[in-house]
Amino acid sequence: MHWPADAGEDADPRHVFLDAHDVMARYGWGKTKGYRNLKDRSLVPAPVMTHPDRWRLDQLLGWEEKRMELAEAALEALVAPGRHEVDVADLLPKSKRPSARRRRSA
Repeated sequence: MHWPADAGEDADPRHVFLDAHDVMARYGWGKTKGYRNLKDRSLVPAPVMTHPDRWRLDQLLGWEEKRMELAEAALEALVAPGRHEVDVADLLPKSKRPSARRRRSA
């Protein structure tokens, strides 16, 4: 787990605030990708303080837990025993042309 430099190991996550640099380091993002991802609210929750942006560590931890639960549920749904197998041809749009058997001759 990535803790900011000014937080001790016994610090309460409710009282630890991370800036953009700390959040990017936590998720292993570089500058360009990190700042782009921090603006996308589907990837990272909104900061609790703005100007300058600060994220509370306990909220990030809760958000990470929720994302992991959703990923595990999606994985279980993919490997469910009664799941209908889908072929690639089923995903393609149906042809608007008549089938080869009913084609008119020229």
